[in-house]
Amino acid sequence: MRSARQITLLFVAGLVIAGVLLGGIAYLVGHDAIRGQIDARIEAEMRSLRHLQKQGGNRALLAAIDEDDERGGSFDYVLVNAWGHRLSGERGHPLLAIGWRDAVFRDDAGNGIPVRALTAPLDDGLRLTVATDTAPAAALLRTTLVLLALALLVLIVLAIGCGLLFERAIRRRLDLMNRTAVAIIAGHLDSRIALSGHGDEFDQLASTFNSMFGRVEALIGNLRQVSSDVAHELRTPITHLQNRLERALEEIPPGSPGLETVDAAIGDSERILSLFSALLRISEVESGTVRRYFRTFDLSAQSAMVVESYSAVAEDKGCQLLSDIEPDILVDGDVELLSQAMTNLIENALNHNGPGTRVTLVIERCEDRVALRVTDDGKGIDEADFPLALRRFGRLEARRNPAGHGLGLPLVQAIARLHQGALELQDARPGLRVTIWLRSEGQQPRVGTH
Repeated sequence: MRSARQITLLFVAGLVIAGVLLGGIAYLVGHDAIRGQIDARIEAEMRSLRHLQKQGGNRALLAAIDEDDERGGSFDYVLVNAWGHRLSGERGHPLLAIGWRDAVFRDDAGNGIPVRALTAPLDDGLRLTVATDTAPAAALLRTTLVLLALALLVLIVLAIGCGLLFERAIRRRLDLMNRTAVAIIAGHLDSRIALSGHGDEFDQLASTFNSMFGRVEALIGNLRQVSSDVAHELRTPITHLQNRLERALEEIPPGSPGLETVDAAIGDSERILSLFSALLRISEVESGTVRRYFRTFDLSAQSAMVVESYSAVAEDKGCQLLSDIEPDILVDGDVELLSQAMTNLIENALNHNGPGTRVTLVIERCEDRVALRVTDDGKGIDEADFPLALRRFGRLEARRNPAGHGLGLPLVQAIARLHQGALELQDARPGLRVTIWLRSEGQQPRVGTH
């Protein structure tokens, strides 16, 4: 779920960036507002003192400055004459150039005090500096900055929490859709995505997917039904035809020219009936109706029986049939179908390879699954031809068996999917390895690609 995580990270990053921008703007606005208030107070004081000098002269100006100093006012003053002699103000207060300055004044103890100061010329060549302590304003700004930092931290925590909840909600809905799609790919065409009932976009998308899945299920069901109906309808007349040919064969005198032709026709009809039986068997397996015959059984013992029954067949073909069966492996399933799957795989390995081929049946546990594996050291199949080998009637021309009809592996795959497993083809170098993955008895279904 990288997409959901990326969306969550973008969501958190967006909130954090927005918080930083808003906090920075708020700090700058607050800083400018406080600086503006300080400057306005200093300018007002400067205008008042200028007016006082014009009205009462320099003596009135000095009296006002001394009075303010005595009562501990909020301003500090430095007054110098035209020759630069200090007329008022502490010696720790530096002489500043005309205009606005941020400076440091010293108190009697020598401690530095940050001030905001305005220096302006007065009448009679005097120069006055009015300054005020900016430490309280700086403390207020620091407090504001700390509060903004805490607010940003809270915002980050909330953003991460909301992002995780958002990701979890998206992941849950997407996982539900993904599991349903995987189940349908595995052959469970009746699977549907559960709706939350909120009527949101996810429900709308799920409803659209469910409609599509229903349409696909109906189309595939119709296709299976047509295949089954055709096989049923044609099997009866072909059976009658075969019976007539067999009766005709009995009536033809030995050595007659038509004897060989009728015998060949009987062989063709038997192959057609075998083809229809395989098609009907695949349709029956894919329909899932045989699940009612599922039970827990010992796959190890059943596999040993299959190997024992086919050992003589392998010897007749000049091949060797071996087994490596882990004991006491229990699975839930249909005994006959899994036995038929093993039989098909063994027959494929024996029929499509020449004498001297060694075929091995392996039954083993792999974590929470069971591997039913048939391996031969024969000609094998190119990996590019694996999809063709699993397709109905997908027969490989280079190794075509006239008696085959290309339905062996598709039937095995249908049986594996019926048991909530999967079929895997691998290049054994040399030969072919075919594995049926099953779930152990008591394990939950595990659907996926192997």
